[in-house]
Formats: sequence, structure tokens, C-alpha cells
Amino acid sequence: MTLLRTSSLVCLGLLALACGPKQPPTPPAPPPEPVEEPEPVDPIPAEFGALTPHLLVNDVAAAAEFYGNALGAETVYTLPAPDGSTVMHAELKVGDSTLMLAPASEEAKDPMMLGGSPVRMMLYVENADAAFEAAIAAGAIAEMPVADQFWGDRYGAFIDPFGHSWAVSTHVEDLTPEQMQQRAEIANSKKKRRRKKKGKPAWAAVEGTPATQKVPEDYHTITMSLTVNGASDAIDFYTNAFGATERARMPMPDGRLMHAEVQIGDAVLMLADEFPEMGAVSAQTLGGSPVTLHHYVQDADATHAKAVESGASQVTAVEQQFWGDRYGSLTDPAGIPWGVATQVENVTPEQMLERIQAMGQPAEGGAETPAEGEAEAPAEASAP
Repeated sequence: MTLLRTSSLVCLGLLALACGPKQPPTPPAPPPEPVEEPEPVDPIPAEFGALTPHLLVNDVAAAAEFYGNALGAETVYTLPAPDGSTVMHAELKVGDSTLMLAPASEEAKDPMMLGGSPVRMMLYVENADAAFEAAIAAGAIAEMPVADQFWGDRYGAFIDPFGHSWAVSTHVEDLTPEQMQQRAEIANSKKKRRRKKKGKPAWAAVEGTPATQKVPEDYHTITMSLTVNGASDAIDFYTNAFGATERARMPMPDGRLMHAEVQIGDAVLMLADEFPEMGAVSAQTLGGSPVTLHHYVQDADATHAKAVESGASQVTAVEQQFWGDRYGSLTDPAGIPWGVATQVENVTPEQMLERIQAMGQPAEGGAETPAEGEAEAPAEASAP
């Protein structure tokens, strides 16, 4: 009886626990804070092509203003020196092309200091005459008046107030390679006939067809044209070092190339041999170049190493830079400076300025004193 009673009491106790007030459930753990995924980094920034001209000038701010007035360039951003005394880098947009500017120095000379430039920037535009007149009105000096040329363009050239050479071109005739060669032979013949007053040049007897496009699709707004000592060798180097594909080659009777084109990535690069009798001289003759070809690639380390293996001279090794690129610089066998870069980090202009200030006071010409572990950028590449 006692055992039965005890068992009943136990059951009643368990029943009371089951039917009594419930304990509040343990609250669920809060969800983890979402981890913000880093913004994907494009090795070749969208606003850049494979090749971008980087010009040395004696006054970056004044040059940016001139290119705005003369070429309709839009200043994307400028990077002041930490003390605010000067602009150490500027990035401009001209049509679909980017143009970069940096201050000249004794180590990185501009065209005024060198006495010229082996690089000409050519702009394909809808109206070469209007573009030429706008540049002259803004302060440029006419180098070659706009006129129809044997290769099918209406073309003119000028020197800007900072010594850089520019050309403006509108495509007006489509020519076959055979017609182009015939015209070139006539245009460069020692026995070419003199043009009659208001008459057409002799090469115009080889008639092309009206151009279907004033601005050819395969050119960017800015296309660089190099004068080199040994254009055929330069083509071989660009093919081996940068994977260039040859597009065109126009030899003179003496073997020199009057014009050639190669494709590097999405960019066309023009080049020709020296013609000192016409004022076209190379970087080797001038003792340097005031224009660096900034080359964005998928793998800067591999491309830089391949270029050096192919005959280029290393200026700086590939290192992580404050502007977010892995970057190294070199000089090709023709004396043209190159910067080889792969973007590995997205950096805003504000962050870039903070990093520069942390690195120390920049030296003359825009070169910074790097902090420990930070690679020093060459004077002609003080920012991307």
C-alpha cells in the first residue's frame, strides 16, 4: 500500500510538472552579420584600353585646361600633392580614350626639355578641319595644315603649348591595299608632278570610294603613333613581348617603313622609321620620350618578364602600388618607355591621397618617398 501510494504521488508530481507553467523557450541565436563581399576587381579597368598615353608636361593643371578647351577633354580627377602646391597626376577623358598627365622633372623630361617627342597622338574625329581650328584657337601651333592625304584621310597636325604632337583625322576614302600602295609610290616618287594651282595631287588619279565611316571602328579616339629607329625590329619586339598582331606595313624604296600598324589588345599602335629630313626623330635620337605607353594586361608580372626577356630594359620591377595596381616599368629597345599594370585593388581618389600622405612628402616631379615595404613609382608614373 505504501509503495502504491508513493508511486501515485510521484505520478501526480510528474503530471503537475507537465501541466504547470512552462519555462520560456531559449531565444534563437541572432543571425550572423552579413559579410560584405569585396567589390570584384577588373585587371583591366573599364575606363582604360590596352594602351593609354601618359604625358609629361610642365604644368598639369594648365595642360588639363588646354586639352579641355582644345579637344573637349573632360577631367575625370586630379591628384594634388600632399602640400597642395601642385597637381601631381590628372586623368582626362577624350571621347572613348583616357589621357593621363604627370609633371616633368630633370629625370622625366617633357618635350620642351627634350626638343621634341617621338610620339604623336592621333585623334579620329567627325570633322578634322573643325577640330584643328579649335586646337589652334586654344593656343596650339599648326604643324601641318589639314588636307586630303593619299591614305584616304583628311588630316592635319599641330603642336600643343606643352610641346606634344597631335594629329586630327577624318576618314574620307576607302582604299584597297593595292590602291594604297599605288598612291604611296606616287606620293613619294622623286619624279612626282607638281600640283597645279587648286588642282588635285597626282596620287588622286588612283580613285578610291567615298568612306562609309568618318571614324573607323577599329581605332580609339586617341591612337598613338611612334617614330622609332628600326620599325621592323620594333614590330618584332612588340609581337614577342606583348603579343602584338601586325595589321599593316608600308615600306619606302629605301627599305624604311613610312607607316606600320600593330594590334595590342583592343588598341592599335602606329609606328614608322625615323625621317630626320622631315623632322620625325626617335626617342634614341632625342635622348628620351615624354610619353609613356601605359599598358594594362591580365598579368603584369608575366607580361613584364616577357618584355624583359624579349629585349626591354627594366626600369622598376613589378610591385604593388598605392593606386591599386601591380605595376612595373621598362624601356623597349626603341627607347620608348612602358608601364605594365594589372589592377588588383579598387582605390578611390580619396584613398589614394590618404596613402600618398602616409607615404611622405613627394619629391620634385611627383615622385614620392615610399614607406617601408612600399614600392617607389617611377617619375613618369606617379599615379595610374
